[in-house]
Amino acid sequence: MRYVAYIRKSTEQAERQSLSIPAQKRKIRELFPHIRIVKWIEESKSAFTPGRKGFAEMVELLNSGKADGIVSWHPDRLSRCEIDAAYITYGLRRGVIKDLKFGSYFFDNSPEGIMMLQNIMSNSQYYSAKLSKDVKRGNDEQRKRGWLTGRSIEGYLNERSKDGMSYGIIVIDPDRFTLRRKMWDLMLTGNYSTYQIRDIANNQWGYKTRGNRITPSGPLSRSAIYAMFNNPRYAGLIPVPGKADTYEKASYKPMVSEEEYNRVQELLNRKGTRKLATRKVFTFRGTMTCGECGCMITAEDTMRYYKNGTTQKFTYYHCTHQRPCTQRKNTREESLEQQFNELLIKRKILPQFKDWALETLDSQNDVESVNIAVVLASQNRTIEATHREMKKLISMAAKELISEDQFKNEQNDLDDRIKILEKELKRTKEQAENWYVTFTKAFEVAIDGVERFNNGSVNVKKEILENIGQNPVLLDGRLQIDTFPWLVLIENEYPKLEVAYKKVRTLPDKIQEQAMETVRSSWLGMRYSNPH
Repeated sequence: MRYVAYIRKSTEQAERQSLSIPAQKRKIRELFPHIRIVKWIEESKSAFTPGRKGFAEMVELLNSGKADGIVSWHPDRLSRCEIDAAYITYGLRRGVIKDLKFGSYFFDNSPEGIMMLQNIMSNSQYYSAKLSKDVKRGNDEQRKRGWLTGRSIEGYLNERSKDGMSYGIIVIDPDRFTLRRKMWDLMLTGNYSTYQIRDIANNQWGYKTRGNRITPSGPLSRSAIYAMFNNPRYAGLIPVPGKADTYEKASYKPMVSEEEYNRVQELLNRKGTRKLATRKVFTFRGTMTCGECGCMITAEDTMRYYKNGTTQKFTYYHCTHQRPCTQRKNTREESLEQQFNELLIKRKILPQFKDWALETLDSQNDVESVNIAVVLASQNRTIEATHREMKKLISMAAKELISEDQFKNEQNDLDDRIKILEKELKRTKEQAENWYVTFTKAFEVAIDGVERFNNGSVNVKKEILENIGQNPVLLDGRLQIDTFPWLVLIENEYPKLEVAYKKVRTLPDKIQEQAMETVRSSWLGMRYSNPH
């Protein structure tokens, strides 16, 4: 007798209690050491529906006469559906299958034995069908309670209910919820593509997915971020299977509101492809203007084909020519990066000089805060006094103490004064909020701007470009930037101080401290020609 050993492990929850494939194989060898096995067939697929490839291979061996019987762990390994069960019993009656051996069931090839086998297979089919129905009912009840079925979405965790019941609840993942919400915030601005958000999350925030037994934890994939933005469960809406646009209200805390979710769907343009999502991000595009006409500088990739069959891609920048302009030269991205690197190198300082500067800025910040508070109070008093003048003027006009022409002239003057005062007030507030941050970022660029620019992402390069100056323009292939005055001062005055600093470091310890203080005082005493 020649046997086919059929071993199956379903991946479905219904059969978690079954022996694994290696265990089934070991048990069959232990129980039937003397039978002749001509083929081992292993399969990981549910038997609830027909169409298993391994089962079909076994049938072919039996029908062709290359095998006489089947050995398996249990009848439910062979079949859990009526069609496959019918082949087994019909094959036994026809003699195509001459014998069946099971590790956990005794089969007698007789009419009574075949009838008992049919009952066993029917029970297996009934168990699977009932279990499927029970699972669906349980999932439906879980959704009505406002909880997700199965594994929670990224940003949340599964947890057992604390009221003694057996159902599961969903809680916030403290490691990922906040970062996921920040991704939604970036998307809601309308200024970031999914590609940019994914790059920020992976490379700047160090985001790692939760992972599972099959897929390890790792960076966010492109498909995963699209899946998140298209998933209504993040808005507290749990879809009901089989009912389009029907949802259950979630009991867990939504990551976004329904309005925010709908806004993101508009940005993604579910009916098509969002242009911004597929648009390549260039380092200098959107930041520079043409030095001749003032139009924006755009960029594009160009592929060059060579006779030997190879290709090479180049990135070029040029004026958009929205206005009359003679600038026709295309500038390669490598050239712009080299020019910008040269700007950074001229303004590079040693870490010790940054520490000295920030110490002074910290003390200056306290003084500046008091000074700005005084200025703000004075400006507010002036605005209030001007508003009182306006009220008095209106009152005089109502009592006809002044003419209509006189009223209009004085009203216009007061309006202009109020606008100027409010503009100055706004400027003072912005200065109070931004000056310390601006100086700090500028000194950070002076320390490691070169390394960060050469090794950083496009967003990092754009940030460094903003922190070195204003109004970058491209003219005749040359990059020009209105560098911040304090960085110009570093370029002109710092080199000799660095030479002095390095020289002092070689002096004996006893005189080094005093000499170093001289260098420090010179550094902190540097003044720009236009202090304002």
